[in-house]
Amino acid sequence: MNKKQKIYISGAIAHHDLEERKAAFEVAAAFCEACGFESVNPFNNGLPQPGDWREHMKADLKMLLDCDAICMMDGWEESKGCKLEHDVASTCGLTVYYESDIRTMRV
Repeated sequence: MNKKQKIYISGAIAHHDLEERKAAFEVAAAFCEACGFESVNPFNNGLPQPGDWREHMKADLKMLLDCDAICMMDGWEESKGCKLEHDVASTCGLTVYYESDIRTMRV
């Protein structure tokens, strides 16, 4: 039995409309799942939203390190948290995908 690879969804959250971001993360997760991944959404880290940025980053990085890959949502370059997640994923050998890559994958 082949185990699905887990992919962490990384996108800007802070300083944005929370409901819009939740919806955008759900769309990204759906694309990843349609490509055969098990998506990991940081909105499901068990902490209240909104909340302390550092506490969210600690929880999110724990989730990230349990994954095989990361999906960087469009606009990630403008987010301090996304840059950190990208650096951790790259350093730890996770496969890095970008939202445009996921959207063009064949299902």
